Amino acid sequence: MSFGSYLKQQRESNNWTIKELAERLGFSSSYISQLENGARVPSQKQLATFAKAYQLPEEEVRKRWTEGKIQQVSMESNYKFDIKGVGEKRVHEAASKLEQGLEDLKNSFSVDGHFKLPVLVVIPIDDLDGHLSRTNEFVLLPKDGVPSGHRVFGLRVSDLTLPDAGILTGDFIILDADAPPKNGDIVIMNTPDGLAMTYYHERGDHLELRPEKEGFKKTYHLKESKMIGRLVYHIKKY
Repeated sequence: MSFGSYLKQQRESNNWTIKELAERLGFSSSYISQLENGARVPSQKQLATFAKAYQLPEEEVRKRWTEGKIQQVSMESNYKFDIKGVGEKRVHEAASKLEQGLEDLKNSFSVDGHFKLPVLVVIPIDDLDGHLSRTNEFVLLPKDGVPSGHRVFGLRVSDLTLPDAGILTGDFIILDADAPPKNGDIVIMNTPDGLAMTYYHERGDHLELRPEKEGFKKTYHLKESKMIGRLVYHIKKY
């Protein structure tokens, strides 16, 4: 059984909707659907979060994830073996090998004087490096327009919008996860109440959301919030 099928089985056995799980995990409904149909696979760092959301032992979730990884390799190549006949150590070694090479992939983002900008389908609440390594969609930008060492990525606007700034569903934005935000910058923040696209304004040791978004408190302690990325470029959908 693939890891996606396992997640779907657990969801259906508990009579949960995809939307309910998306809210528990902090992901979009489309991302949950992609997980269940095998289009995407979560990273190892996310497994603890999945175990908590699905109310399952973390050890079981990690085992199922490992089995799914090995099954995927087996289906995509001529390398086949019976997982029941392989010791736990060998299973984890095989899964570890599948995770190798992520740093090489990140280093390959630069090509022919241009920066190969990764385009993500979901907002990376956590494990940004994992999201960058798994994406298969890119656009090219002039290399001199991207600060050295910064994690810059593209994102199609869907759930989060900022109409006051003209950022609407369907637009394309480019975010810098490592650029220090200044007051007035447009950022995507992960707050205790969820994700928000807002104007960044520090007030002492608190963050003030501008404009105030329905369902969110007006201010948060800076330690409670995490910046996903600062807006550096915005392309309108026509």
